[in-house]
Amino acid sequence: MPRRSLPNYLALTAWLGLGMLAGCGGRMANPTPEVSIYDRYMTCEQIRQEVARNYEAQHELAREQAWAEEKNDMIMGLSLAFPPGWFAVDQTVEGDYPEAPQEIETLALGARDRHIIGLAKEDACWPDPKVWSPAS
Repeated sequence: MPRRSLPNYLALTAWLGLGMLAGCGGRMANPTPEVSIYDRYMTCEQIRQEVARNYEAQHELAREQAWAEEKNDMIMGLSLAFPPGWFAVDQTVEGDYPEAPQEIETLALGARDRHIIGLAKEDACWPDPKVWSPAS
């Protein structure tokens, strides 16, 4: 079995480390479609439930965006001592990037909510008269 030298191990370790750091560099957006072929069959209760789920998903996306920005700040601070750490910075949440994946998904959920709330208004079941009325 051939012997490997220390520089070879260091180079291999550095490449593996950079590969693992580069894997932390963000994700692709997966926006929700605004319209579904099943929308016309939704009941008022199903619409309310989906809107509630979408609001919760938007809240989680905002938390994910905040965490990604905090993570970038930590990585940038640590990169002063370990410069290859710059490869782990998530460029999609930086200020000069057009839109972060979380923003794209949040906008898509908002468009979906507007669409299904419009359908609910056509069926006169939005807003729920038991919860809200114009007279109150």
